[in-house]
Amino acid sequence: MELIERLKSIIYDTVKAMDLLDTGYATVVSVSPLTLRIQATQLIVTEPVAVLTDNLQYRAVTVQGESVIINPGIKPGDKVLVLKANAGQNYIVMSKV
Repeated sequence: MELIERLKSIIYDTVKAMDLLDTGYATVVSVSPLTLRIQATQLIVTEPVAVLTDNLQYRAVTVQGESVIINPGIKPGDKVLVLKANAGQNYIVMSKV
């Protein structure tokens, strides 16, 4: 094996071992503070490690004096898709499943 190929292999293995980015599933345990149970490991993570994206935030507006819910947000028991970042130092909730 040439030196260049061997270096490529070492770099690839090192980056893969760092486990920088991955997706998975979780169950919402609590909304305030945000608490998730990661499906693969049964690990419990809370804010600030677990973060919601804007598309999962509760949103309501008032239209002609009535409150209209645009997005109901998440609730305990919901299954969500999470993006694991920084080798599990952060979990970003992407969407409900």
